[in-house]
Amino acid sequence: MRYRGAHKLPQWLETGAPILLDNRKDDVEAALRDVHGSICLEIGCGKGGFLQQMAALYPDWMFIGIDKMLAVLAKGAAGAVERNLPNVLFIAGDIVYIAPKLPQGGVDRIFLNFSDPWPRRRHHERRLTHASKLALYQDLLSEHGVVEQKTDNRDLFEWSISSFSNNGWNVERVERGFAVGEPLPSNLSSQYVQTEYEAKFRANGQPIYYLLARPPR
Repeated sequence: MRYRGAHKLPQWLETGAPILLDNRKDDVEAALRDVHGSICLEIGCGKGGFLQQMAALYPDWMFIGIDKMLAVLAKGAAGAVERNLPNVLFIAGDIVYIAPKLPQGGVDRIFLNFSDPWPRRRHHERRLTHASKLALYQDLLSEHGVVEQKTDNRDLFEWSISSFSNNGWNVERVERGFAVGEPLPSNLSSQYVQTEYEAKFRANGQPIYYLLARPPR
């Protein structure tokens, strides 16, 4: 995968090293022992812009970003270090293999922002709202924990609602094409904190879909 600014990767890796882990070679479990307090998790966080915004808005929470692409995460980690955000951590790898290393029952929010829709039916099991992933989230979430999803893909959104419901989750909020708003410091939610993708989609007039779901207890 190539992207703008990739020539800066060595610099990003060096700058972001204090808060960047690679699940393939680093001791993630050991690093997480030093994480205390309430945890929010973004799966498929990309370059980490959303996570940095959330960390700045809610300094008392810990934000962990997961993505398969180490090179992309490096930019986010470098940015968080440069912004002096001590409540951010990035882990490169697949959530399937990282989830068992995270504190079970210790995550309060899981954010799924503009995930790959995997449109072909034979690839649906790769979707981040597939039943196999929901089982992982259920184990990770605290007593009052929830999943928030935002996407521009209507098919993925409706499919996800069905997936949550069919697996016993309570879909508490559904917003189809909601307007831009201001994030409220008293309300820890991803709805009005825009990702880079969201800003581009909105500029093109595309509707944005949002849901909040709570696991079965």
